[in-house]
Amino acid sequence: MRLGIFGGSFSPVHFGHLLLAEYAREQLSLDEVWFVPAAIPPHKLDQQLAADADRVAMLQLAIAGNEAFSVCPLELERGGVSFTVDTLAEICKQTPHAELFLLIGGDTLAEFSTWRSPEKVCQLAAPAVMRRPGSPEPDWSVLAPYCSTERLAAFAGNLVDVPGVGLSSTEIRRRCAAGETIRYQLPRSVEMYIQTKRLFGFAGLP
Repeated sequence: MRLGIFGGSFSPVHFGHLLLAEYAREQLSLDEVWFVPAAIPPHKLDQQLAADADRVAMLQLAIAGNEAFSVCPLELERGGVSFTVDTLAEICKQTPHAELFLLIGGDTLAEFSTWRSPEKVCQLAAPAVMRRPGSPEPDWSVLAPYCSTERLAAFAGNLVDVPGVGLSSTEIRRRCAAGETIRYQLPRSVEMYIQTKRLFGFAGLP
């Protein structure tokens, strides 16, 4: 099985996330994509997130009807700071016959050296980089210290061209608090969940 691992805060999930996952599924011929919400993102320790249960619920609403998509609550169940290497190691134990692809952006690739155990991450999964229109070519050489030349060459083929959708969870949270519309930025079911639960300081009409 070819399995895509898509981590993030997802606070909230929006159409940009879903498009990235679907384009990756198609272009990398993935059998499944797992959305893995972080408990505490290591590079965003001061970020205020929605409750774990709410983020899982919104993800489940967003991916409903897509049999290739699943929510993996592994990091939330583990708690604490969410390090990718620990998550991949556990997923490898759960799915020993799966080939893992780690879905990341070009900016994340540039920061790869700051991750915990980057060499082990490269052993456990193949990084796959999302490229938006107009963005620079990914600098795969940052992975050179952590894997063989052959494996690096294979990684460089994992490039996913995605549409330039300017959506942001940060902006959605701001709009919620300001009473501004978030319509068409995320699935209607997720929008209604946010309104019903009054998440992110929601100040709009009920």
